[in-house]
Amino acid sequence: MSSEPRRALPDCFDRKVARLPNHGVLIVSTDLQGNFNDYEALKAIYFAEKAAGNAPVLAFVGDMVHGPHPDMKESWPDFLGTPYIDESARLLLDFELFTRTERAFSLLGNHEHAHIGGPVVPKFHRDEAAVLDAALGPEKARMHAFLQTFPLLAVGRCGVALTHGAPGATEPDLPAFESLRYAGYQHHPLKHMHKVDTLGALLWCRSATPAQAQAFLKATSLDQKPNAFVAFGHDVVREGWERTGADQVCFSTSYGLFDRDKVYLRLDLSHRYQSAHDLTPGVEIRPLYPEAP
Repeated sequence: MSSEPRRALPDCFDRKVARLPNHGVLIVSTDLQGNFNDYEALKAIYFAEKAAGNAPVLAFVGDMVHGPHPDMKESWPDFLGTPYIDESARLLLDFELFTRTERAFSLLGNHEHAHIGGPVVPKFHRDEAAVLDAALGPEKARMHAFLQTFPLLAVGRCGVALTHGAPGATEPDLPAFESLRYAGYQHHPLKHMHKVDTLGALLWCRSATPAQAQAFLKATSLDQKPNAFVAFGHDVVREGWERTGADQVCFSTSYGLFDRDKVYLRLDLSHRYQSAHDLTPGVEIRPLYPEAP
């Protein structure tokens, strides 16, 4: 008998391609990087949707962890948006428990990858993963095992594909994605990660050409019809979101933004989207903090 804890969304864990449900509301967010307040705000949105009977799924597209050094609070730069204290350990531990009872999952981001086979990420510390591992203490091994279950991408019959970074590369089909492995990237230079292979591209690319996006959408289809668009984070979009053609949407829910500019996606899983142009501000693209000045 497996000792692994059960997840409320089994089709979204321990595989490289998460399968989204065919019904309900999908709440998508990007790049928390240890911002526990924004994490709680998203959980509140999830529970409000649940109370309304909307069968929500809360999806993060990676980089839930690794925030600014605490000393930066005294001289906070504007480019980091609204000040916050990094609570990555608390956030990750809470999220692991949350996924056992609620319909929620996260994709692997380049920051999570640093714990389970990716290169060292020196954003606010020389080694972000080492700092978080120290904060996790005796929970480190359990959290590493949890991160190993994170998928690389998510797809649904609604025509939406989720990735952490831009779809700058692809495998030929879904079975090929499942053959990818997270280990073995420790010594790749960061500046080359987006060129190494498909995994490196989906974790590190900040942009993709229309041809690259279309190839990815075709390869990740669940029903022989190419997916409509890819939604991703990784890069910071100061205005909250940016559409590239009909097939790509990059948006920012937390890291690097002021509260007034943070957005999340609210998608209808029972609806078949035709393109990124189907997304409307105030409907599918919503402010995280509607009342923020």
